[in-house]
Amino acid sequence: MKPYKDQNERLDLAIEELELKRDLKFIELKHQLASTYESVKPINMLNQALEDFKESPSIKSNLLQTVVSLAGGYFSKRLLIGKSNSILKNLLGYVLQYGVTNFISKKVDENT
Repeated sequence: MKPYKDQNERLDLAIEELELKRDLKFIELKHQLASTYESVKPINMLNQALEDFKESPSIKSNLLQTVVSLAGGYFSKRLLIGKSNSILKNLLGYVLQYGVTNFISKKVDENT
């Protein structure tokens, strides 16, 4: 009878050890879930994006190039075409805006 008692005790210890591991894993999982929940909140995602923006000079440069080229295209359209009710003038203005935007974009890329 003794070997069975010894085996039962070892089995009970193994079960306790596994239950303890399960409990620790569950606690770890809860902490990870809380951390993940915090990281996907919109305000935290926005803060992280702003931090990434601050740390990356290439993003700043690309954003500046884009803004300059879009503004150049927009203002060239406004200066040459102005406000018009004519469909043909509006279409010509958008084509001009697109062309100037691409031209400025290419010139800025060549200089960097």
